[in-house]
Amino acid sequence: MTTARARIPRLGPGAVYLRALDPLFRAHPDLIRVAEVEPSTLWVRATSADAAPRGSGIELQALADLPQHRLLHGVGYPVGGVICDQARHVGEFRRWSEALDAPWVSEHLSVLEVEGARGVTPCGFLMPPLQTDAGVQLAAANIARRRTRLARPFAFETGVSYFAPRPGEMSDGAFFAGVAEAAECGILLDLSNLTVNERNGRDRVEQVLARLPLDRVWELHLAGAEFAHGYWLDAHSGAVDPDVVAMAADLVADLPQLGAVIFEVSSDRLPVFGQAAFLRQMEVMAGLWETAGSGRSAPTMRGPQSGRPAAASPEAVTAAPLTPVDWETLIAARLLPADHRPPLTADLEETADSCAFALYATLVAAFRRGAVSDLLENTIRLLLATLGEAGARDLLDAFIAAVPPSLYPSDEALAFSDFLDSIGIDAPGLADILAFEAAVVRAAVDDRPVRVQLKRPLDALLASIAAGRPPGGPEGAPYRVEVGGAAGLRMLEDQPGAPQ
Repeated sequence: MTTARARIPRLGPGAVYLRALDPLFRAHPDLIRVAEVEPSTLWVRATSADAAPRGSGIELQALADLPQHRLLHGVGYPVGGVICDQARHVGEFRRWSEALDAPWVSEHLSVLEVEGARGVTPCGFLMPPLQTDAGVQLAAANIARRRTRLARPFAFETGVSYFAPRPGEMSDGAFFAGVAEAAECGILLDLSNLTVNERNGRDRVEQVLARLPLDRVWELHLAGAEFAHGYWLDAHSGAVDPDVVAMAADLVADLPQLGAVIFEVSSDRLPVFGQAAFLRQMEVMAGLWETAGSGRSAPTMRGPQSGRPAAASPEAVTAAPLTPVDWETLIAARLLPADHRPPLTADLEETADSCAFALYATLVAAFRRGAVSDLLENTIRLLLATLGEAGARDLLDAFIAAVPPSLYPSDEALAFSDFLDSIGIDAPGLADILAFEAAVVRAAVDDRPVRVQLKRPLDALLASIAAGRPPGGPEGAPYRVEVGGAAGLRMLEDQPGAPQ
Protein backbone atom coordinates (compact mmCIF):
# COMPACT_ATOMS: atom_id res chain seq x y z
CA MET A 1 0.00 0.00 0.00
CA THR A 2 1.63 3.25 -1.13
CA THR A 3 0.77 6.13 1.18
CA ALA A 4 2.66 9.05 -0.38
CA ARG A 5 -0.65 10.60 -1.41
CA ALA A 6 -2.74 9.32 1.50
CA ARG A 7 -5.46 11.74 2.52
CA ILE A 8 -5.30 11.98 6.28
CA PRO A 9 -8.56 12.96 7.99
CA ARG A 10 -8.55 15.87 10.42
CA LEU A 11 -9.44 14.21 13.71
CA GLY A 12 -8.49 16.85 16.26
CA PRO A 13 -6.87 17.04 19.71
CA GLY A 14 -6.63 13.94 21.85
CA ALA A 15 -4.61 11.89 24.29
CA VAL A 16 -3.17 8.45 24.78
CA TYR A 17 -5.89 6.30 26.31
CA LEU A 18 -5.35 5.01 29.85
CA ARG A 19 -7.84 2.82 31.67
CA ALA A 20 -7.80 5.22 34.63
CA LEU A 21 -8.87 8.06 32.31
CA ASP A 22 -11.76 6.19 30.69
CA PRO A 23 -14.47 8.21 32.54
CA LEU A 24 -12.86 11.49 31.38
CA PHE A 25 -12.75 10.34 27.77
CA ARG A 26 -16.44 9.49 27.91
CA ALA A 27 -17.42 12.66 29.75
CA HIS A 28 -15.50 15.14 27.55
CA PRO A 29 -15.83 14.11 23.89
CA ASP A 30 -15.86 17.72 22.69
CA LEU A 31 -12.52 18.46 24.37
CA ILE A 32 -10.90 15.02 23.86
CA ARG A 33 -11.69 14.19 20.26
CA VAL A 34 -9.13 11.43 19.69
CA ALA A 35 -8.29 8.39 21.82
CA GLU A 36 -4.92 6.93 20.91
CA VAL A 37 -4.87 3.31 22.02
CA GLU A 38 -1.60 1.53 22.72
CA PRO A 39 -2.83 -2.04 22.25
CA SER A 40 0.08 -4.00 23.69
CA THR A 41 -0.28 -2.18 27.03
CA LEU A 42 -3.78 -3.69 27.24
CA TRP A 43 -2.85 -7.17 25.99
CA VAL A 44 -1.60 -10.26 27.75
CA ARG A 45 0.50 -13.16 26.52
CA ALA A 46 -0.11 -16.75 27.61
CA THR A 47 2.66 -18.69 29.30
CA SER A 48 3.37 -21.13 26.45
CA ALA A 49 6.59 -20.31 24.59
CA ASP A 50 4.89 -19.82 21.23
CA ALA A 51 1.90 -17.85 22.52
CA ALA A 52 0.81 -14.76 20.61
CA PRO A 53 -0.43 -11.68 22.48
CA ARG A 54 -4.17 -11.23 22.79
CA GLY A 55 -6.56 -8.59 24.00
CA SER A 56 -9.92 -8.82 25.71
CA GLY A 57 -12.90 -8.81 23.36
CA ILE A 58 -14.93 -7.07 26.06
CA GLU A 59 -12.33 -4.30 26.41
CA LEU A 60 -12.06 -3.96 22.64
CA GLN A 61 -15.81 -3.44 22.39
CA ALA A 62 -15.68 -0.87 25.20
CA LEU A 63 -12.99 1.02 23.28
CA ALA A 64 -15.08 0.85 20.11
CA ASP A 65 -17.90 2.48 22.09
CA LEU A 66 -15.79 5.50 23.04
CA PRO A 67 -17.19 8.75 21.62
CA GLN A 68 -13.77 9.68 20.21
CA HIS A 69 -12.03 8.83 16.96
CA ARG A 70 -9.55 6.05 17.67
CA LEU A 71 -5.93 5.67 16.59
CA LEU A 72 -3.60 2.74 17.27
CA HIS A 73 -0.02 3.33 18.36
CA GLY A 74 2.36 0.42 18.86
CA VAL A 75 4.84 0.51 21.72
CA GLY A 76 6.20 -3.04 21.73
CA TYR A 77 6.94 -4.07 18.15
CA PRO A 78 9.16 -1.35 16.63
CA VAL A 79 10.23 -1.18 13.00
CA GLY A 80 13.85 -0.01 13.22
CA GLY A 81 15.70 -3.24 13.89
CA VAL A 82 17.19 -6.22 12.13
CA ILE A 83 14.83 -8.37 14.22
CA CYS A 84 11.36 -6.99 13.55
CA ASP A 85 8.32 -9.07 14.43
CA GLN A 86 5.95 -9.24 11.49
CA ALA A 87 4.00 -12.28 12.68
CA ARG A 88 3.34 -12.78 16.40
CA HIS A 89 1.41 -9.62 17.12
CA VAL A 90 0.24 -8.53 13.67
CA GLY A 91 -3.00 -10.49 13.56
CA GLU A 92 -4.20 -9.07 16.87
CA PHE A 93 -3.04 -5.56 15.98
CA ARG A 94 -4.92 -5.72 12.70
CA ARG A 95 -8.04 -7.04 14.46
CA TRP A 96 -7.94 -4.10 16.84
CA SER A 97 -7.27 -1.54 14.12
CA GLU A 98 -10.26 -2.80 12.16
CA ALA A 99 -12.57 -2.96 15.17
CA LEU A 100 -11.60 0.57 16.21
CA ASP A 101 -11.72 1.88 12.63
CA ALA A 102 -8.31 3.54 12.93
CA PRO A 103 -7.65 5.70 9.84
CA TRP A 104 -3.89 5.14 10.31
CA VAL A 105 -1.61 3.28 12.71
CA SER A 106 1.86 4.03 14.04
CA GLU A 107 4.84 2.42 15.71
CA HIS A 108 8.26 3.41 17.03
CA LEU A 109 11.29 3.68 14.77
CA SER A 110 13.34 1.79 17.34
CA VAL A 111 15.09 -1.47 18.20
CA LEU A 112 13.79 -3.76 20.93
CA GLU A 113 14.61 -7.40 20.17
CA VAL A 114 18.26 -8.34 19.68
CA GLU A 115 20.29 -11.48 19.07
CA GLY A 116 21.90 -12.58 22.31
CA ALA A 117 24.20 -15.49 23.00
CA ARG A 118 21.19 -17.71 23.68
CA GLY A 119 18.91 -16.44 20.94
CA VAL A 120 16.56 -13.55 20.27
CA THR A 121 15.43 -11.61 23.33
CA PRO A 122 14.09 -8.13 24.14
CA CYS A 123 16.81 -5.79 25.38
CA GLY A 124 14.38 -4.13 27.80
CA PHE A 125 14.00 -0.65 26.28
CA LEU A 126 13.18 0.97 22.96
CA MET A 127 16.65 1.75 21.57
CA PRO A 128 17.53 4.11 18.71
CA PRO A 129 18.44 2.43 15.42
CA LEU A 130 21.67 2.97 13.53
CA GLN A 131 21.28 6.19 11.51
CA THR A 132 22.98 5.23 8.24
CA ASP A 133 21.90 4.49 4.69
CA ALA A 134 21.69 0.83 5.66
CA GLY A 135 19.51 1.79 8.63
CA VAL A 136 17.20 3.76 6.32
CA GLN A 137 16.77 0.84 3.95
CA LEU A 138 16.25 -1.63 6.80
CA ALA A 139 13.54 0.51 8.42
CA ALA A 140 11.84 1.24 5.09
CA ALA A 141 11.64 -2.48 4.29
CA ASN A 142 10.25 -3.24 7.75
CA ILE A 143 7.64 -0.49 7.40
CA ALA A 144 6.57 -1.62 3.94
CA ARG A 145 6.02 -5.15 5.16
CA ARG A 146 4.17 -4.03 8.32
CA ARG A 147 1.93 -1.69 6.33
CA THR A 148 1.02 -4.48 3.93
CA ARG A 149 0.20 -6.87 6.78
CA LEU A 150 -1.93 -4.31 8.59
CA ALA A 151 -3.62 -2.91 5.45
CA ARG A 152 -3.59 0.56 6.98
CA PRO A 153 -1.64 3.77 6.30
CA PHE A 154 1.41 3.66 8.54
CA ALA A 155 3.46 6.29 10.36
CA PHE A 156 6.64 5.91 12.42
CA GLU A 157 7.43 7.91 15.54
CA THR A 158 10.51 10.13 15.68
CA GLY A 159 12.30 8.67 18.65
CA VAL A 160 14.41 9.79 21.55
CA SER A 161 18.11 8.92 21.78
CA TYR A 162 20.31 9.37 24.83
CA PHE A 163 23.46 8.74 22.79
CA ALA A 164 25.74 11.51 21.62
CA PRO A 165 25.85 11.96 17.83
CA ARG A 166 28.00 9.18 16.42
CA PRO A 167 30.63 9.83 13.73
CA GLY A 168 29.55 8.39 10.41
CA GLU A 169 25.82 8.57 11.12
CA MET A 170 23.20 10.80 9.50
CA SER A 171 21.77 13.72 11.40
CA ASP A 172 18.44 13.05 13.09
CA GLY A 173 16.43 15.03 10.58
CA ALA A 174 18.14 13.46 7.56
CA PHE A 175 17.56 9.97 8.95
CA PHE A 176 13.86 10.53 9.69
CA ALA A 177 13.36 12.14 6.29
CA GLY A 178 15.22 9.33 4.55
CA VAL A 179 13.06 6.66 6.16
CA ALA A 180 9.80 8.52 5.40
CA GLU A 181 10.70 9.02 1.76
CA ALA A 182 12.10 5.51 1.22
CA ALA A 183 9.08 3.88 2.90
CA GLU A 184 6.56 6.36 1.44
CA CYS A 185 4.92 6.52 4.86
CA GLY A 186 3.77 9.05 7.42
CA ILE A 187 5.60 10.59 10.35
CA LEU A 188 4.42 10.75 13.94
CA LEU A 189 6.38 13.81 15.01
CA ASP A 190 7.11 13.66 18.74
CA LEU A 191 8.17 17.22 19.42
CA SER A 192 8.95 16.43 23.05
CA ASN A 193 11.36 13.69 21.92
CA LEU A 194 13.14 16.13 19.62
CA THR A 195 13.39 18.67 22.44
CA VAL A 196 14.86 16.08 24.81
CA ASN A 197 17.35 15.09 22.12
CA GLU A 198 18.42 18.72 21.70
CA ARG A 199 18.79 19.26 25.44
CA ASN A 200 21.00 16.18 25.64
CA GLY A 201 23.33 17.47 22.92
CA ARG A 202 21.87 16.08 19.71
CA ASP A 203 20.58 18.15 16.77
CA ARG A 204 18.59 21.32 17.39
CA VAL A 205 14.87 20.94 16.83
CA GLU A 206 14.96 23.58 14.07
CA GLN A 207 17.62 21.58 12.23
CA VAL A 208 15.53 18.41 12.40
CA LEU A 209 12.37 20.15 11.21
CA ALA A 210 14.23 21.80 8.36
CA ARG A 211 14.99 18.38 6.89
CA LEU A 212 11.60 16.74 7.38
CA PRO A 213 9.00 16.49 4.61
CA LEU A 214 6.30 18.17 6.66
CA ASP A 215 3.51 17.02 4.36
CA ARG A 216 4.22 13.54 5.72
CA VAL A 217 3.61 14.57 9.34
CA TRP A 218 0.22 13.08 10.20
CA GLU A 219 0.38 13.26 13.98
CA LEU A 220 2.02 15.39 16.68
CA HIS A 221 2.90 14.09 20.16
CA LEU A 222 3.57 16.26 23.19
CA ALA A 223 4.51 15.19 26.71
CA GLY A 224 6.30 16.29 29.85
CA ALA A 225 10.04 15.71 30.31
CA GLU A 226 12.17 15.56 33.44
CA PHE A 227 15.84 15.73 34.37
CA ALA A 228 17.28 12.66 36.10
CA HIS A 229 20.48 10.59 36.11
CA GLY A 230 22.28 13.46 34.38
CA TYR A 231 19.99 13.49 31.31
CA TRP A 232 16.74 14.99 30.19
CA LEU A 233 14.31 12.06 29.93
CA ASP A 234 11.25 11.47 27.80
CA ALA A 235 9.32 10.57 30.94
CA HIS A 236 5.72 11.50 29.99
CA SER A 237 5.78 12.97 33.45
CA GLY A 238 3.11 15.65 33.29
CA ALA A 239 2.51 19.05 31.75
CA VAL A 240 4.21 19.96 28.49
CA ASP A 241 6.95 22.58 28.85
CA PRO A 242 5.54 25.99 27.78
CA ASP A 243 8.50 26.46 25.42
CA VAL A 244 7.58 23.21 23.65
CA VAL A 245 3.95 24.31 23.42
CA ALA A 246 5.09 27.59 21.85
CA MET A 247 7.25 25.68 19.38
CA ALA A 248 4.27 23.47 18.50
CA ALA A 249 2.06 26.52 18.00
CA ASP A 250 4.58 27.89 15.52
CA LEU A 251 4.82 24.55 13.71
CA VAL A 252 1.27 23.24 13.36
CA ALA A 253 0.18 25.72 10.70
CA ASP A 254 2.91 24.30 8.43
CA LEU A 255 1.60 20.72 8.64
CA PRO A 256 -0.86 20.34 5.75
CA GLN A 257 -1.62 16.68 6.53
CA LEU A 258 -1.83 16.93 10.32
CA GLY A 259 -4.59 14.66 11.56
CA ALA A 260 -4.20 14.73 15.35
CA VAL A 261 -2.39 16.44 18.22
CA ILE A 262 -1.90 13.96 21.06
CA PHE A 263 -0.96 14.52 24.72
CA GLU A 264 0.89 11.71 26.50
CA VAL A 265 1.15 11.06 30.22
CA SER A 266 2.44 7.86 31.79
CA SER A 267 0.02 5.76 33.83
CA ASP A 268 2.42 5.72 36.79
CA ARG A 269 2.57 9.54 36.82
CA LEU A 270 -1.16 10.08 36.54
CA PRO A 271 -2.00 9.69 40.27
CA VAL A 272 0.31 12.61 41.11
CA PHE A 273 -0.42 14.62 37.96
CA GLY A 274 -4.18 14.38 38.49
CA GLN A 275 -7.27 14.51 36.33
CA ALA A 276 -7.75 18.27 36.61
CA ALA A 277 -4.23 18.86 35.28
CA PHE A 278 -4.90 16.36 32.50
CA LEU A 279 -7.97 18.31 31.38
CA ARG A 280 -5.97 21.55 31.44
CA GLN A 281 -3.44 19.95 29.11
CA MET A 282 -6.28 18.90 26.84
CA GLU A 283 -7.31 22.54 26.66
CA VAL A 284 -3.75 23.31 25.55
CA MET A 285 -4.01 20.63 22.84
CA ALA A 286 -7.34 22.07 21.71
CA GLY A 287 -5.78 25.52 21.45
CA LEU A 288 -3.01 24.15 19.27
CA TRP A 289 -5.53 22.42 17.05
CA GLU A 290 -7.31 25.69 16.37
CA THR A 291 -4.33 26.86 14.34
CA ALA A 292 -3.31 23.47 12.93
CA GLY A 293 -3.09 23.02 9.21
CA SER A 294 -4.04 26.56 8.29
CA GLY A 295 -2.04 26.02 5.11
CA ARG A 296 -3.70 22.70 4.31
CA SER A 297 -5.02 23.99 1.02
CA ALA A 298 -1.46 23.93 -0.34
CA PRO A 299 -1.04 20.61 -2.18
CA THR A 300 2.75 20.48 -1.87
CA MET A 301 5.32 20.66 0.90
CA ARG A 302 5.99 23.88 2.71
CA GLY A 303 7.07 26.66 0.41
CA PRO A 304 8.57 30.10 0.80
CA GLN A 305 5.40 31.45 2.39
CA SER A 306 5.95 29.27 5.46
CA GLY A 307 9.23 30.91 6.40
CA ARG A 308 10.88 27.48 6.68
CA PRO A 309 13.50 26.07 4.32
CA ALA A 310 12.52 23.31 1.94
CA ALA A 311 13.27 19.77 3.13
CA ALA A 312 16.83 18.75 2.40
CA SER A 313 17.78 15.49 0.75
CA PRO A 314 19.00 12.70 3.05
CA GLU A 315 22.69 12.92 3.80
CA ALA A 316 24.81 10.25 2.16
CA VAL A 317 27.05 8.36 4.55
CA THR A 318 29.83 6.68 2.62
CA ALA A 319 31.92 5.13 5.37
CA ALA A 320 29.66 4.06 8.22
CA PRO A 321 31.79 2.41 10.91
CA LEU A 322 28.97 0.08 11.95
CA THR A 323 26.30 -2.04 10.31
CA PRO A 324 22.83 -2.46 11.85
CA VAL A 325 23.86 -5.95 12.95
CA ASP A 326 26.99 -4.52 14.62
CA TRP A 327 24.94 -1.89 16.42
CA GLU A 328 22.39 -4.37 17.73
CA THR A 329 25.16 -6.74 18.80
CA LEU A 330 26.59 -3.86 20.82
CA ILE A 331 23.16 -3.22 22.39
CA ALA A 332 22.86 -6.89 23.33
CA ALA A 333 26.34 -6.93 24.84
CA ARG A 334 25.65 -3.85 26.94
CA LEU A 335 22.08 -4.49 28.14
CA LEU A 336 21.59 -8.26 28.42
CA PRO A 337 22.67 -10.32 31.44
CA ALA A 338 26.26 -11.55 31.28
CA ASP A 339 25.40 -15.12 30.25
CA HIS A 340 23.28 -13.81 27.34
CA ARG A 341 25.75 -11.31 25.90
CA PRO A 342 27.26 -11.96 22.48
CA PRO A 343 31.02 -11.55 22.11
CA LEU A 344 32.33 -8.21 20.87
CA THR A 345 35.28 -7.38 18.69
CA ALA A 346 37.75 -4.79 19.91
CA ASP A 347 36.46 -2.33 17.30
CA LEU A 348 32.91 -2.64 18.60
CA GLU A 349 34.09 -2.25 22.19
CA GLU A 350 35.62 1.09 21.28
CA THR A 351 32.36 2.42 19.84
CA ALA A 352 30.39 1.95 23.06
CA ASP A 353 29.02 5.10 24.72
CA SER A 354 29.40 3.91 28.32
CA CYS A 355 27.49 6.78 29.92
CA ALA A 356 24.44 6.43 27.68
CA PHE A 357 24.42 2.64 27.97
CA ALA A 358 24.60 2.99 31.76
CA LEU A 359 21.52 5.24 31.61
CA TYR A 360 19.63 2.74 29.47
CA ALA A 361 20.57 -0.06 31.88
CA THR A 362 19.20 2.04 34.75
CA LEU A 363 15.94 2.65 32.87
CA VAL A 364 15.60 -1.04 32.00
CA ALA A 365 16.11 -2.02 35.64
CA ALA A 366 13.53 0.52 36.83
CA PHE A 367 10.96 -0.79 34.36
CA ARG A 368 11.58 -4.39 35.38
CA ARG A 369 11.38 -3.64 39.10
CA GLY A 370 8.11 -1.82 38.48
CA ALA A 371 6.62 -4.71 36.51
CA VAL A 372 7.47 -7.21 39.25
CA SER A 373 6.27 -4.93 42.05
CA ASP A 374 2.96 -4.24 40.33
CA LEU A 375 2.05 -7.89 39.71
CA LEU A 376 3.68 -9.51 42.75
CA GLU A 377 2.86 -6.71 45.17
CA ASN A 378 2.42 -8.83 48.30
CA THR A 379 5.50 -10.89 47.55
CA ILE A 380 7.58 -7.72 47.36
CA ARG A 381 6.00 -6.39 50.57
CA LEU A 382 6.89 -9.61 52.37
CA LEU A 383 10.46 -9.43 51.07
CA LEU A 384 10.68 -5.84 52.32
CA ALA A 385 9.37 -6.89 55.73
CA THR A 386 11.78 -9.85 55.90
CA LEU A 387 14.93 -8.59 54.18
CA GLY A 388 14.60 -4.82 54.48
CA GLU A 389 14.68 -2.35 51.60
CA ALA A 390 18.35 -2.92 50.76
CA GLY A 391 17.97 -6.71 50.83
CA ALA A 392 14.86 -6.66 48.65
CA ARG A 393 16.53 -4.35 46.13
CA ASP A 394 19.63 -6.55 46.05
CA LEU A 395 17.40 -9.53 45.29
CA LEU A 396 15.68 -7.71 42.44
CA ASP A 397 19.05 -6.56 41.09
CA ALA A 398 20.32 -10.15 41.20
CA PHE A 399 17.29 -11.23 39.17
CA ILE A 400 17.87 -8.46 36.61
CA ALA A 401 21.54 -9.43 36.33
CA ALA A 402 20.72 -13.10 35.73
CA VAL A 403 17.50 -13.18 33.69
CA PRO A 404 16.97 -11.36 30.36
CA PRO A 405 14.16 -8.82 30.02
CA SER A 406 10.68 -9.75 28.82
CA LEU A 407 8.29 -7.84 26.62
CA TYR A 408 5.21 -8.29 28.85
CA PRO A 409 5.04 -7.46 32.58
CA SER A 410 3.37 -10.82 33.26
CA ASP A 411 6.43 -12.59 31.84
CA GLU A 412 8.69 -10.50 34.10
CA ALA A 413 6.61 -11.40 37.15
CA LEU A 414 6.60 -15.12 36.37
CA ALA A 415 10.33 -15.07 35.62
CA PHE A 416 10.96 -13.46 39.02
CA SER A 417 8.77 -16.13 40.64
CA ASP A 418 10.88 -18.85 39.01
CA PHE A 419 14.05 -17.03 40.07
CA LEU A 420 12.96 -16.93 43.73
CA ASP A 421 12.02 -20.59 43.58
CA SER A 422 15.44 -21.43 42.19
CA ILE A 423 17.43 -19.69 44.93
CA GLY A 424 15.24 -20.90 47.82
CA ILE A 425 14.96 -17.96 50.20
CA ASP A 426 14.00 -19.07 53.71
CA ALA A 427 11.35 -16.53 54.68
CA PRO A 428 8.13 -17.43 56.54
CA GLY A 429 5.13 -17.32 54.21
CA LEU A 430 7.16 -16.46 51.11
CA ALA A 431 6.55 -19.76 49.33
CA ASP A 432 2.80 -19.44 49.88
CA ILE A 433 2.33 -15.82 48.83
CA LEU A 434 4.64 -16.26 45.84
CA ALA A 435 2.76 -19.37 44.70
CA PHE A 436 -0.58 -17.61 45.12
CA GLU A 437 0.37 -14.41 43.27
CA ALA A 438 2.08 -16.32 40.47
CA ALA A 439 -1.11 -18.38 40.13
CA VAL A 440 -3.13 -15.17 39.82
CA VAL A 441 -0.87 -14.03 36.97
CA ARG A 442 -0.99 -17.41 35.21
CA ALA A 443 -4.76 -17.62 35.51
CA ALA A 444 -5.10 -14.17 33.94
CA VAL A 445 -2.76 -14.68 31.02
CA ASP A 446 -3.81 -18.28 30.28
CA ASP A 447 -7.49 -17.48 30.82
CA ARG A 448 -8.12 -20.58 32.89
CA PRO A 449 -8.34 -21.54 36.57
CA VAL A 450 -5.06 -22.43 38.26
CA ARG A 451 -4.86 -24.56 41.40
CA VAL A 452 -2.13 -24.00 43.95
CA GLN A 453 -1.28 -25.65 47.28
CA LEU A 454 -0.71 -23.47 50.35
CA LYS A 455 0.29 -24.18 53.95
CA ARG A 456 -0.81 -20.99 55.68
CA PRO A 457 -4.31 -19.51 55.84
CA LEU A 458 -4.43 -16.98 53.03
CA ASP A 459 -6.42 -14.34 54.89
CA ALA A 460 -4.00 -14.36 57.84
CA LEU A 461 -1.02 -14.28 55.51
CA LEU A 462 -2.36 -11.24 53.64
CA ALA A 463 -3.23 -9.50 56.91
CA SER A 464 0.33 -9.91 58.18
CA ILE A 465 1.78 -8.55 54.96
CA ALA A 466 -0.61 -5.59 55.01
CA ALA A 467 0.60 -4.83 58.54
CA GLY A 468 4.21 -4.88 57.33
CA ARG A 469 5.35 -7.90 59.29
CA PRO A 470 6.29 -11.48 58.42
CA PRO A 471 3.63 -14.06 59.30
CA GLY A 472 4.06 -15.79 62.65
CA GLY A 473 3.28 -19.28 63.84
CA PRO A 474 3.91 -22.66 62.26
CA GLU A 475 2.61 -23.81 58.91
CA GLY A 476 -0.62 -25.80 58.87
CA ALA A 477 -1.81 -28.78 56.90
CA PRO A 478 -1.59 -28.24 53.13
CA TYR A 479 -4.72 -27.16 51.29
CA ARG A 480 -5.52 -26.00 47.78
CA VAL A 481 -7.08 -22.89 46.36
CA GLU A 482 -8.26 -22.32 42.83
CA VAL A 483 -7.50 -18.96 41.24
CA GLY A 484 -9.42 -17.66 38.25
CA GLY A 485 -12.60 -18.82 36.63
CA ALA A 486 -16.04 -17.46 37.41
CA ALA A 487 -15.46 -17.71 41.17
CA GLY A 488 -12.23 -15.73 41.05
CA LEU A 489 -10.84 -17.48 44.15
CA ARG A 490 -12.27 -20.48 45.92
CA MET A 491 -11.06 -22.90 48.52
CA LEU A 492 -11.17 -26.53 47.50
CA GLU A 493 -12.84 -27.91 50.58
CA ASP A 494 -12.22 -31.52 49.68
CA GLN A 495 -8.55 -31.03 50.43
CA PRO A 496 -7.20 -31.98 53.90
CA GLY A 497 -6.76 -28.97 56.07
CA ALA A 498 -8.82 -26.63 53.90
CA PRO A 499 -10.11 -23.73 56.00
CA GLN A 500 -13.87 -23.73 56.38
